[in-house]
Amino acid sequence: MTEATPLEPSAPGSPDVEIATLEPLMPTPVPEPEVVLPPAPAVQSTRRLLGASFDLLTQSTAAMRRASFYIGAIVLATAGPLAIATIVLDVTSPRGLEDFDRIARTAAAAWYGLLAILAYAGLIVAAVESRTMAVAILGGRYAGRPIGVTAALARSRMAFWRAVAASIIVTVPVSIATNIVDSAVVRLSNGSTGASLIVAFVIGILIGAPLAYLLTGIVLGDVGAVEATRRSIRVFKARKMAAALVAGFEFLAIGLVILGLGAGLGLVVEVTDALGIGTHSGPLALALIAAGVVVAVFAFGTLIFTALAISIAPQVVMFVGLTHATIGLDHVRPGGDHDPAVRRKGHRPFHWLPIPMWLGIGFGIIGLFGLIVTLSS
Repeated sequence: MTEATPLEPSAPGSPDVEIATLEPLMPTPVPEPEVVLPPAPAVQSTRRLLGASFDLLTQSTAAMRRASFYIGAIVLATAGPLAIATIVLDVTSPRGLEDFDRIARTAAAAWYGLLAILAYAGLIVAAVESRTMAVAILGGRYAGRPIGVTAALARSRMAFWRAVAASIIVTVPVSIATNIVDSAVVRLSNGSTGASLIVAFVIGILIGAPLAYLLTGIVLGDVGAVEATRRSIRVFKARKMAAALVAGFEFLAIGLVILGLGAGLGLVVEVTDALGIGTHSGPLALALIAAGVVVAVFAFGTLIFTALAISIAPQVVMFVGLTHATIGLDHVRPGGDHDPAVRRKGHRPFHWLPIPMWLGIGFGIIGLFGLIVTLSS
C-alpha cells in the first residue's frame, strides 16, 4: 500500500500563483467652493469724494427707498396726530388759529401739548434712525457686502443711544462756539443774516472736522461714543481736507434741505390761498386738506431720511475706504448674534414697530380723541 504524501503549500511569491489585490474603496473628494472675497474698498481722493458718494447712493436706491418709507411711516404715526389736531383747532375756532391763546387756557391745550411732545419725540427718533440706517446700508454696500433694510434697522436699534450720545458730543461744542462767534459778528455786521450763516458754516467745519467720523465709528466700527471720538480724530489726522469736506457737506446739505422745505411750504400756502381752499370752505375742501396733510407728513418723513442719507454718504465712503471697518454689521448678518431673521431664547423677536412705538401711536390716538371731545363739549 502506497503511503500518501501531503501537499505542501506553494511558497509565497511563487510565479505560478497570482493573487489579486483589492484596492480600498475611497470616496472621490468633492472640491470645496472657492470663497470669493469682495475687493477692498477704494480710498477716494478729496476731489473724487463727492462723486463717489453720489455713485454709492445711486447703487443703493432700492434699499434707500424702502428705508425712507419706514421713516415716513414713523413720522406719520407720531407727528400726524399733531397735524390733524392743528386742522381741528382751526376748524372749531371762529378765527382759526388766531384764537389759540384762548384755547391755551382750556383743557384742549393739555391734549395739544401731549401731541406736540409725541411729535417732537418721533422726529428725534426719525432723525437718529435715518442716520444710523443710512450708515449701515451705505457702509455694507461700499464694503461689497450689502445688507437689507431689516438688518440695517436692527443695527440702528443696537446703536441708537450711542448715536444719540455722538450727536450731543458734536452738537454741544459746535452750538456754543457758533453762538459766541455769531454774537460778535452780528454786532460788527449790524445783524447781517448772511454773515451769520457763513460764520456757522465755518465753525461747523473747524469743530466738526475732527469729529466727522463719529457716527460711522459707532455703527460700522462697533465702539462706544468716547472711543469713536478718539478714532475719528485719528482718521481726521490721516486726511484732514477730506474730513473738512465731510463735515462741511453734511452741514450744507441739511441747511439746503431746510431752506427748500420752507420754500415748498410757502408755495403750498400761496396755491391754496389762490384757489380759495381753506378749512372753512366746506366738507369737501376740509377732506382734501386733511388728505393733503397726511400725504405731506409722510413725504416729510421720507425727505428726512433722504436728506440725512445724502449728507452722510461722504462720511461713509471715506471711513470705510480708510479703515475697512464694517465689523458692526456682522451682528445683524445671517448667523450673527442679532440676526433679525432668527429668534433666540432670551431675546425679543425683531419687530418693525417695537413696543415704545405702539405706545406712541396709542398716545397719539388718545390725545387726538381727547382734543376733539374737549372742543366739542
